Amino acid sequence: MIEKILQRIDVLLKTANYETLALGNFAAKKSKFCFDLLAKKDDLVFSVKIFPNIDNINPSILSDIKSLSTVLKSKPLLIGIRNRYQKLEDNTIYIREDLPFITLNTFENILENKYPHILARRGGGVVFLDGTLMKTLREDLIITRKELSEKLGITKRTLCAYENESMRPSEKIAQKILEILENKDLFKKINIFGWPIKTDIENVVYIEEKELSEFEAHIQEIVKDIGLSSYWYKRGSIPFKLSLSSTSDKIESEGFYPLFSGISEEQGKINEMSFKCLKMFTEVFNKTSLFIIDNDIKIPEIFKKDKIPIVKIKNLEKVDDEEEFIELIQES
Repeated sequence: MIEKILQRIDVLLKTANYETLALGNFAAKKSKFCFDLLAKKDDLVFSVKIFPNIDNINPSILSDIKSLSTVLKSKPLLIGIRNRYQKLEDNTIYIREDLPFITLNTFENILENKYPHILARRGGGVVFLDGTLMKTLREDLIITRKELSEKLGITKRTLCAYENESMRPSEKIAQKILEILENKDLFKKINIFGWPIKTDIENVVYIEEKELSEFEAHIQEIVKDIGLSSYWYKRGSIPFKLSLSSTSDKIESEGFYPLFSGISEEQGKINEMSFKCLKMFTEVFNKTSLFIIDNDIKIPEIFKKDKIPIVKIKNLEKVDDEEEFIELIQES
């Protein structure tokens, strides 16, 4: 089912002139990463992930989705199939860990500029109403708040809360309001691509840095000495190890960061999957990537043909500051 949904999303996005990229093909085994597909159109970039059950998700996956969105300034497109009780309903947004989940049909509607207006809650969804429009329509029809509240079976105070948008009505009440005021524009559209993503990156970085290997810890010290800030990905659901950014406002490096980095120290060879992922991210985000390797690793000719700089640790050790670091990357 996930394979078919991804194929459908890929077709929909390409039809809407999005560029899409995936690690491997959709028929492969379930992706262990925090995204199944990346999509880009102009300045809008988002990562697609399919979830069979939105109530059975590893919390670290959701944390990495937030982290990736923050670092890349992208938006997550999270497609759910069901929760623990039933299939997810269309035209509805489900919230888990402050992240929005929707159905495939809802996404198809969004591509046609038909945004959802229902937010799922326990006991039933609530509807986003345009309170100002509601008040205007009521006054145009010469209906008092008391009269409308009696027709709806709610208190006058609740009606006031709807009009100032401090409360949102249930689907049942919202439908009654729509029948009385007769204007479909009452239902506000919720743009999930404008959804605020909240994450405490500093806390996550601190936790993950304690898990660094000896080789990674050495890289971390070099990076600090150069004057760069780093973000490590140690859980495995983000297919590269590190992103780097400047801590100085004096360096003319606009568009250079964030810089994604792969690392190879094991088995004396370059990790091909990590290298492939870096290449994909370089293409999608139009950013510079870097691959740091141990000194005894030989670089195969096939990797030399790509535009991703491969830097041995001994050359990184010679760098004194950020200007030299940028020169090293550009020359590699």
